[in-house]
Amino acid sequence: MLSDTTISEYIESIPPIPKIVKHCVKALDDGDLVHAADIANEDRALIHYLQSIINKPIFGFRDEVKNARQIFGILGILRAKQLIYGYYLLLILPKKWEVFGFSSKEFQDFQARLIHHWGKIMKFLQKEDAEIIQAISIIPASLIVCEILFRDINSTVKLLREKKQMSYEKILIKMTNRTFFDIASLIAKKWSFSDKTIELIKKIGDTQEGDFGENALAITYLRLLISYEMSRPMMIKSGLSDLFDFEPIFDDEIANNFYAILEHED
Repeated sequence: MLSDTTISEYIESIPPIPKIVKHCVKALDDGDLVHAADIANEDRALIHYLQSIINKPIFGFRDEVKNARQIFGILGILRAKQLIYGYYLLLILPKKWEVFGFSSKEFQDFQARLIHHWGKIMKFLQKEDAEIIQAISIIPASLIVCEILFRDINSTVKLLREKKQMSYEKILIKMTNRTFFDIASLIAKKWSFSDKTIELIKKIGDTQEGDFGENALAITYLRLLISYEMSRPMMIKSGLSDLFDFEPIFDDEIANNFYAILEHED
């Protein structure tokens, strides 16, 4: 069964962020897109990741975007940072998925959709909050955490799902008293994200209604986006659509705005 020791060992096994990536983030923090792009171009793995994400069909570019200066220039500082934070997850991405019928390519498709749609929502909300940009970049870590932690107990997990109709997150909570967002926040802490971002990640997965302060509306849209993306055919087929156990709370106005934002062409 899962234990705090198992979770601690997993967090401990996560490699640190490469120095060149930290330097790239620092340049973005300083507002220097050109210098950040030049740093990114020095790392083959990083530039390959940036190219693979930005050239996904969801972004809608007719011509292939090839270098970091183009990529960062198109995205701007906040969304460039979001893409870099998304790169962190390659450090923990499994080479082969065993619990779910998923792949690294499908994972990056999920990342790309989340990044693109969240950028449109942030624009609609007229919100430029670096903390929430960081938080959404780490959310896909929950998929990876579920895959890794449940590998050794997959037969037990399958039995609970068949007999009890439990979501993966409900199983995790039953076993550890933690949500996937709790563990994602531990990953964020390992990577030295701010306390505010770490708390924000926890709140996104909070099944209780609460006071989310200045980010309340953004969190409502974010939960709706997560539910929307997790219900796509690719996620249903993989089994990941049953990952989380929260229902976004929203009214008709938010729902109408949400679908209008996603359907709007940039």
